[in-house]
Amino acid sequence: MSELTINGGAALLRASIALPLSGVWSAELEVDTDEAITGAVTIELDGAVVFRGTVVDGDVSHGQWRGRIVGGAGGLRAALPALAYLNATRADVVRDALAEAGESLSSTSGDLSGAVARFHRAEGAAARAIDATATALNYAWRVFADGTVWLGFEAWAAAEEASITLVRRDPTQRQYLLGGDVLALRPGQLLQLRDEGADVFVRVGPVRLDLEPDAFTATVWSAP
Repeated sequence: MSELTINGGAALLRASIALPLSGVWSAELEVDTDEAITGAVTIELDGAVVFRGTVVDGDVSHGQWRGRIVGGAGGLRAALPALAYLNATRADVVRDALAEAGESLSSTSGDLSGAVARFHRAEGAAARAIDATATALNYAWRVFADGTVWLGFEAWAAAEEASITLVRRDPTQRQYLLGGDVLALRPGQLLQLRDEGADVFVRVGPVRLDLEPDAFTATVWSAP
C-alpha cells in the first residue's frame, strides 16, 4: 500500500485531481486531520512530492479536512492592473504577470524572446495575460504538477513506460478509464495502450486522477 500524505504529515484519504490541457489544475482533497490546512500544500507519495499547490477553500469536519487546492501559488486568479509595454519581449510580459501573481515560470517553457513593439495588458486575472501571450505565439500553456507555469508547443512526448491497464473505453466521449501506475500521466503526452489485442496511441488531453491509498485510477480524454 502506498502512503499518500499532505506536507509530509497527515494522511491523504482521497483526492480527485483535474489536470487540464490548458490552464490551472485543481484538486479536491480529504485529509485525516482535525487541524485546518492553509497556504502552500504538497501531495506526497511515499515521501516524494508529486504535486505542489495552494489551498483556496477548506474546513475541518468530524476529524477530516476537506478542501480544494489549485496548482502553483494560487495567484493566477488575482486581478492585475492594466499595463502598457513599448519595445518589450514576450518574456517581459509573462515574467511581470507571474511575478505580480507570485507564480514561477517553468524552465522548460518555449522561446519567449520575441520582441513586441507595443503590447497592452488588459486589466484582469493574471491568467489572461498568460493566455494572451500563449495565443499570440500559438503556444499551449498550463500549470505543471510542480506548480510552475509552462508555455510552449505541444510536443506529444511519449509517456513514461509504466504498467497501465485499460479498464474501459468510451469512443463517443474519447474517454479512457485506466488503472495501474497512472500517477505520472500528464496532459500533452502520447500514451500507448493495448486494446483488444491492438496497440492504440492516445494524445492525452485533460486527465482526472482519482487517488486513494490502495487504488489509483485515471480518466483520460484524448486530444483531437
